[in-house]
Amino acid sequence: MPRIDVCLAAAVWLAGVCTVIGQAQSGAEWVIVTAFAAACSAPLLWRSVAPLRVVAVIGAVGLIGQLLPTSSLLDGPFLLAFALAIGTAGSSADGWRPVLVVTAAILPSLIVGAWQAEDVGGSVLTVGWLALAFTIGRAIGLRRSYLAVRAANLRLERAREIERELAAERLAIARDLHDVIAQSVETVSMQATIGAHLFDSDPGAARDALLRIRSASTSTSRSIREMLGVMRASDQPSDRLAGLEDLADLVSAARSETCAASFAISGEPRVVDSSIGPALYRVVQEALTNVRRHARASLVTVELAWQPAEIAVTVADDGVGASDDLAEGYGLRGMRERLALIGGRLEIDTEAQRGFRVRASVPTEAVP
Repeated sequence: MPRIDVCLAAAVWLAGVCTVIGQAQSGAEWVIVTAFAAACSAPLLWRSVAPLRVVAVIGAVGLIGQLLPTSSLLDGPFLLAFALAIGTAGSSADGWRPVLVVTAAILPSLIVGAWQAEDVGGSVLTVGWLALAFTIGRAIGLRRSYLAVRAANLRLERAREIERELAAERLAIARDLHDVIAQSVETVSMQATIGAHLFDSDPGAARDALLRIRSASTSTSRSIREMLGVMRASDQPSDRLAGLEDLADLVSAARSETCAASFAISGEPRVVDSSIGPALYRVVQEALTNVRRHARASLVTVELAWQPAEIAVTVADDGVGASDDLAEGYGLRGMRERLALIGGRLEIDTEAQRGFRVRASVPTEAVP
């Protein structure tokens, strides 16, 4: 049984005995009061386990006390124990059942006490005292239930928040895999085609194509390792994520026999938030992949512009472009979502037979 119940039972027994100080005259009366207080207090040891049964038992003990010759000395021990019992019942049980049990337990004692004393006023005060104890217990129980429901709702909301975070993380991983694998496969396919075409007529150019394939596969392997390191979320330092300083190599890898690629930087470079570099790198990577897959361009230019309030990167080609009613695929949606996470925006400018232009910008004035 809980230690607090033992302490409360002992305290109620002691308080009940103290209520007759100055009233008990003989040793026999003290023995009766002490024993009766113990009989009323002992059931409180099980108040947390069976509160309604404890109410019934103490009510029965109180009825026996009303039938004893020393009943006037026994009201204090009984009322203290019974008030604590019904307060516990009110806090631990719902509905009308505790009300019915309390009423059935106290009513016989009240009737007998009122009949013996012929004093209805004393019975009314007793009922008021017990009703107050029950009301306090009920209020405690309602607050406990409210806090339990609130805690359950908070746990549920936290679980939903975790699910949303996991879904966002899965989407981010899907975007990264799409960017890395699509770019690598396109590069390998294009360079393999060039190598096979020039294998006999120009072995040197074919060898360069094979070297580009090796470079692309190495870069892809590194990028996948970086993503796996982030997914592990360990405390150990992971490899550096590709960022703005890697754009030159990315553009160089995009060059081919049929499409030239150039890279330029304007403005004064400065330290920016660590999330900006990888995001812009992935945008450029996806844009270059789209150029190779769809543009049929002979030139693609990439410009990194450091402006006072923002940093912007522009990828433009001289390919076939697209119509005004361009339907955004997974790659373009991924660019927008990636930039939105860091407060950036994506601008697309295209016209049939006039090329394709992608501009990604991120504000930097709030970045320390």
